[in-house]
Amino acid sequence: MNEAKEAMRDRAKRNRAALNVDHARIRAGLVHFLAGIDEGWIVLFDAMPGEPQLGPLVEALPNRAFALTRTPEAGRTLTIHPHGAERERHHYGYSQPIASATVVPDEDIAAVMVPGLAFDRHGGRLGFGAGYYDRFLARLRPGAAIVGVSDGFLVERVPMDEHDIAMTHLATEAGTVALPLTPR
Repeated sequence: MNEAKEAMRDRAKRNRAALNVDHARIRAGLVHFLAGIDEGWIVLFDAMPGEPQLGPLVEALPNRAFALTRTPEAGRTLTIHPHGAERERHHYGYSQPIASATVVPDEDIAAVMVPGLAFDRHGGRLGFGAGYYDRFLARLRPGAAIVGVSDGFLVERVPMDEHDIAMTHLATEAGTVALPLTPR
């Protein structure tokens, strides 16, 4: 267990409720960014409390192909399914496609929106610790956009392990920017 990550996770969870983040501004920046992606599936997540709801992106970009993650009941392999697939409630409370829904091939994915407890300007992401997203992101084709969707908790440096996948972009209230960010 990485003690530095666990300490940061605890801090991020405590701070999440205190943050006042304008989720509509985050979505507006994502719409602008995603409009510039020519083709391929855009993978969203169904938000947990405190995370930006990304469903409105589907309505804002009606000509795009959107997909949604599915967390398995057993194992740690995320699968990706069309956003419009039949859904069920996961035991953590979010909505996800049913297991029998059509699977979107990894090689057809152009961009993935990734939730996290904390992010940094170098592409570091602190998730909840199960590794679902890192396993999934490692399967993507080179050049796919990996967008950390921040609920506002940005830190100087997220502790990264060898298996952690860096974000290529970060979505915040200020917009969606390429990473790493360099100091001015």
